[in-house]
Amino acid sequence: MDVTARDNDNRLLILQCKQYQSPVGSGHVQKFNGTARPHHGADLPIMIALNGFTRPATDVAQHHKLILVGGPEFKQWAHGQHLYDVLGIRNTTQ
Repeated sequence: MDVTARDNDNRLLILQCKQYQSPVGSGHVQKFNGTARPHHGADLPIMIALNGFTRPATDVAQHHKLILVGGPEFKQWAHGQHLYDVLGIRNTTQ
């Protein structure tokens, strides 16, 4: 995992970042799913890919309740919008 952190609600965030020329495929998302929660104990498993994700990858993520951040969401986050606001995640301490 690339980043592990706890938020103000004590939730464990596990972030995996991918920088490929093409969208990330389902194999990478499946591998992330196999480690983020079972091995690392993530409350919020988040995968970031600047060039987005394939449809099969988003299907896998949706099925397993993984959070995907593509280029547009990353840009909002990079320009100062809180990640939770970008992703619609409830933060009880804001």
